[in-house]
Amino acid sequence: MSIIKMSSKSFENQFDDFAPISAYNILNERRDAISEELYTKLQNYKSEKLTYLLAKPKKDIFHHDGTVYTGSAGLALFFLMSSLGKNEEQDILQKALEYVEIKNIKGKRISFLCGDAGPLAIATVISYKLGNRRPDSLPQYGNLAQRLTDLIALLNNSPDELLYGKAGYLYAVLFVNKHVSGNGEDLIPASHIVQIIASILKSGKEFAQQKKSESPLLWQWHEKIYLGAAHGLAGILYMLLQAREYIDANDVRDYIKPSVDWLLNQKFSGGNYPSSLGSASGDRLVQWCHGAPGFVPLCLLAYQVFKEEKYLETAIQCGDVIWQRGICTKGYSLCHGVSGNAYSFLQLYQATKNPQHLYRACCFMEWCVAERPGTELHRPDRPASLFEGLLGRIYLAEDIIHPLQSKFPAFCL
Repeated sequence: MSIIKMSSKSFENQFDDFAPISAYNILNERRDAISEELYTKLQNYKSEKLTYLLAKPKKDIFHHDGTVYTGSAGLALFFLMSSLGKNEEQDILQKALEYVEIKNIKGKRISFLCGDAGPLAIATVISYKLGNRRPDSLPQYGNLAQRLTDLIALLNNSPDELLYGKAGYLYAVLFVNKHVSGNGEDLIPASHIVQIIASILKSGKEFAQQKKSESPLLWQWHEKIYLGAAHGLAGILYMLLQAREYIDANDVRDYIKPSVDWLLNQKFSGGNYPSSLGSASGDRLVQWCHGAPGFVPLCLLAYQVFKEEKYLETAIQCGDVIWQRGICTKGYSLCHGVSGNAYSFLQLYQATKNPQHLYRACCFMEWCVAERPGTELHRPDRPASLFEGLLGRIYLAEDIIHPLQSKFPAFCL
């Protein structure tokens, strides 16, 4: 395949779109899973790349901060999630422990991805699942959960977005409750989760009123009204919808739904979304953090919750944009690259069972595996990490083998 640059942000997609012939050797005969040939290829890829990562000292490949985003906790999360339901779960969890660092956590950063909540939440779940095999060096899961809940002291001085703020903290506590069950009660009390949500909604209502916005909820980060998944409305609203059981139905109806509708009306004529309100950069970015890929899970969940076809139609339109323009020149990362974009197709496949979306995900996976010369024009600062580097591709390869169970890491519960 020749590499043709379509713009400064993407390469031309030269894959044939889904058809019975083009899907040969990529999907199985029933078109509901990947082929044996691709399965073998991805298993070999995972094995080779994991061996490469594990042979290197942590300090050489991960950021010193120990976070999920660029630090070693990203590898701990990968091992934790890949252990679920496997016979060797306990052994994989012991491996995960080698990469989650909680001793040096200062309790000064609130979010799952770029803060202390991520390593604490991961360690809590590992401690719970190890049970009697928990080493003495790992605190009991209840104590770890208490340290996680103590981070609420940072709530009022934190931004609202996902990467650094309250929405990321909300994900952390929801993640723990999903994977830890004890005595019929959630480990993180509902009152704690309600308090986080109330703070996010309060900020959103106040800023919307201040700006006299048509959207009843609006948030800013670094003095910009971001719209995408990483720092903006798409990520915050998606997290709130995932936590809807803790939210008053009137707030869902009167604030969250109309805010989703307003946000989805901000799209460009071609179906993509601006990075921020009034952005002068134009229709350039098609990546999870800014642009259509981060809107797909929001649209699909809105469709599930509100039962209106317009949300599904918008998600499918986003998928078409990603297929056309989502082979990013930045590289293969989850945050701003091709592997993150591939998850959009997996999400669409889960919602529709249309094999076209699974096929498209496999094509983007193939691009990431091939690593053709000249297809990563911006080498990441942390080339091994989960959200910027190689580990994101390994995570995608693990997920695409089981497409109906796949979850975009640190975002989809």
